Amino acid sequence: MKDILNEIVEYKRIEVDRMKALRPQRLLYADVERILDGEVPSLKTALMQSDTGIIAEFKRRSPSKGWIKEEGLACDIPLEYQRNGASAVSILTDGKFFGGDDSFITEARGSGVTLPVLYKNFVVDEYQLFQARLCGASAVLLIASVLGRKECGSLLSVAHELGMEVLLELHDEHELDYVDLMPDVCGVNNRNLGTFVTDVENSFRLASMLPSDMCKVSESGISSPDTILSLRQVGFNGFLIGECFMKAENPGRELGRFVHELEKLSYKSSERGLNIKVCGLTDLGNVLDVMSLGVDMLGFIFYKDSPRYVSPERMDIICMAFDQAISSDVKPLKIGVFVDSAVDEIVTAVARFRLDGVQLHGHEDVGMLDSLRSAVSSVCGRDITIIKALCITSRADVKAGMDYCDSADMLLFDTRGKAVGGNGIHFDWSVLEAYDGKLPFILSGGIGHDDAKDLLRFSHPRLAGIDLNSRFETSPGIKNIGMLSRFINEMRVLRNKQQ
Repeated sequence: MKDILNEIVEYKRIEVDRMKALRPQRLLYADVERILDGEVPSLKTALMQSDTGIIAEFKRRSPSKGWIKEEGLACDIPLEYQRNGASAVSILTDGKFFGGDDSFITEARGSGVTLPVLYKNFVVDEYQLFQARLCGASAVLLIASVLGRKECGSLLSVAHELGMEVLLELHDEHELDYVDLMPDVCGVNNRNLGTFVTDVENSFRLASMLPSDMCKVSESGISSPDTILSLRQVGFNGFLIGECFMKAENPGRELGRFVHELEKLSYKSSERGLNIKVCGLTDLGNVLDVMSLGVDMLGFIFYKDSPRYVSPERMDIICMAFDQAISSDVKPLKIGVFVDSAVDEIVTAVARFRLDGVQLHGHEDVGMLDSLRSAVSSVCGRDITIIKALCITSRADVKAGMDYCDSADMLLFDTRGKAVGGNGIHFDWSVLEAYDGKLPFILSGGIGHDDAKDLLRFSHPRLAGIDLNSRFETSPGIKNIGMLSRFINEMRVLRNKQQ
């Protein structure tokens, strides 16, 4: 397959040499020096303080799709973006492949655009940085796959000397060492610039590999407010969107509609509805990523025969980071999962790992639950949430849950399978009509990303939460953060639409 990026970069170097011949560097640099006292608005600040984080792009053409809006005017559309809620504007200035020009930024500024403007081009020479500053750009794009690390660092320094910020664009984990250059903003391009194939999953994949305190932008392939909500939850501050708006009859009006929908879908934690428990976690980084999604419970399995077993040593590390990572008023509950363990073994784990609750997934009877509660109170000086799990195949199994109504705090209804939990199989939810006990329950058993609408159609007065495990994994104990985030947001979005 033809590599479009190489073709663009090869031509760009030729183009820059031609520009230098037409306008010698000394003349361009002298022109720029005369305007350096004037400040340009900060892209990073705008994104970090924005409610939407949308960088709306003025992009008339694409190498893969041809003309998107050949008649689009730079003195019109960027200003409409500003009026309709953009946090910043990106303007394509490459001519041959994207139908752009440096004058487009000048025209946008002249029309009244005061937002930060990103100079979107394939920068291979510092000459282009001076061009960007002269036409009114706030920030420039540097693409890691186009530049050597040393070359990129040098261009970044020159951009800063000229009073501009840098959005450093990465595409895969092999480019992560460029982050050490300390760009102002780090972008993850979801479009492969060699093939122009787009996959937003790329941003979810790289999110946890980037510094948590860095301003991060997801670029390309974003066409839904739901996607922005999911990307926000894994740490992105900005969202570069072009074709979604430019292909509309009125790009500014389409942005306004998009922003309005985004605002409607945004939620407060107090409005989330069902509690969400993510179970079977084993990896520290994965735990922290799951926590960032705003879930209510984290489940850790202490049953040694489980493929999701977490050792005491690993759990010590997780607990230390957990306590440091999030404030006490919003942190999820730590739930330990046990299968026919002795009371003293569970109490030891509760004390050592400061568990907020335990889930009993074996043949524990009412007397055992009472003994456990008393022992925890005596040793730890506090109470815990006790969740009794029941494996369901029939209405009789459901009715058995009522035996625990005076001893447990919650029930969890799971599918009966070969393994204890994590079987990835549904049971027939209709049998839960047989449950008329007083305890709230958590629904478990093979819940996956395609179950959101069915879950919201399922109604029971005691349904308090859902348990997510094996169908959101890349491997046993490791959750797919992008899939989890999208599912959780879909649940919340659908619930808001019902209200």
